[in-house]
Order: sequence, then structure tokens, then C-alpha cells
Amino acid sequence: MKISSRVYCFVLILVAILAVSCSTTTGLHRDKQSSFPRGVWHRVEQGQTLWRIAKTYRVTLEEIKDANDIEDVVHVYTGTWVFIPDAQELLYVQGSVSNSPPDLEAVEFAWPVRGDIVRPFGKDQNDFNYGIDVQTEGSINVRAAEKGKVVISGIIRGYGKTIIIEHDNDFISLYSRDLQSFVKEGQSVDKNSVIAKIEMPRNSEKAVVHYELFYKGKPVNPLYYLP
Repeated sequence: MKISSRVYCFVLILVAILAVSCSTTTGLHRDKQSSFPRGVWHRVEQGQTLWRIAKTYRVTLEEIKDANDIEDVVHVYTGTWVFIPDAQELLYVQGSVSNSPPDLEAVEFAWPVRGDIVRPFGKDQNDFNYGIDVQTEGSINVRAAEKGKVVISGIIRGYGKTIIIEHDNDFISLYSRDLQSFVKEGQSVDKNSVIAKIEMPRNSEKAVVHYELFYKGKPVNPLYYLP
């Protein structure tokens, strides 16, 4: 059976259009893939924190936060997968050192400030408070609950001015709200040493310090470990 010249030309044109379409689609897909940043996926293990992960991979906390669209950089739990931009291989990140639970009688932290607890640890209406809020009067000092190393001293979204200290016993303490920091990241501090000063809000005679305590990366009630 003979094919007319008109049909033959139509088939040739159709094949040419499909070829151009496929090559264009392939090119777009390749360009889209090449636009993704290099990196690896890291699974958060017990006791690991985002700032320790960032330090291990030599990236900033902000880079990890932006790459994963994370708003709360403090409460990231075991099993969470985070993308580490520009990393070439998976690295070991130190988590918890000990496997035994803390002895409540053997662990005793110092009060960062003295005052009235205006908001306790736990669920509050539709929200959950991961620490305690202590109301103070006057511009008094804020003290480290235990010796350790300052890992964050700056502003964290949702917390404001924040200080985070890693301790040697798998604990981490966090201090935020109405305070002015006196310490820098990487600085070692002793128990009861002054790390900040209360910064009184405008037109108010009282201020609030938010205090959180973590054991192996999980928030615990600070009142269990305070005298």
C-alpha cells in the first residue's frame, strides 16, 4: 500500500515536533535537578541537637534552618531527618554520652533567677510550655544552672534573646525572654556564674525569664532538678 506524499510529510512533521518536545522536556528536567543544592540527609539520633549537628558538618545553624524550613530550632526530636546543605558525606555527630537515666537525688541545678513561677511546665490551654517562666522584680543577675559551655548566645525565633548551655551530664539549659547576655558562644561557665542581666521591659516593674532544661535532647520539668 502506497502512502501519499501529503500523509508522509505530515508524519515527518509530527516526528520532528515530538523529538523537539522530548529534548526540551529532558533539558528542563536536567536544569531543575542541577538547581538543587548538594548535601546529605542526616537522621537526628538521641541527644543530638541542631547546633551540634551544624558544628560537626561545619555549616551554620541558619543554613540548616533555612534548608529544612525549621521554625523551632530548639525542639527537634529523635528520628527527624534534616538536610545538610553542601555536605559531601554523612558524619558522626555525638549525642548522649551515658545510657542510664539521671538520678534525681544526684543531679541538682541552681535557680537561674529567684521569683514567682507565673507559668509552669506542661500544657497550658492550647499551648505547651517546655520550661518554666519566672517573674522577677528589678534588674537582677541571671546565673548558669550548672557548669558547661555556651553553644548559643543570640536571638532565636520564637524565643527572642536566648542563651543555651551544654552541660557535661547530658543536660542542656536554655534561658530567654527579658535578659541581656554577658556570654559568648564557645565560652565555658561555672555553676552560679553570672551569664546575663534582667532587661526590664518598658513601662513595667517586672520581667520574666523563661528557663528550659533538656536531658538527652528531650525537655524535662526543671522543677524536678531544682533545690
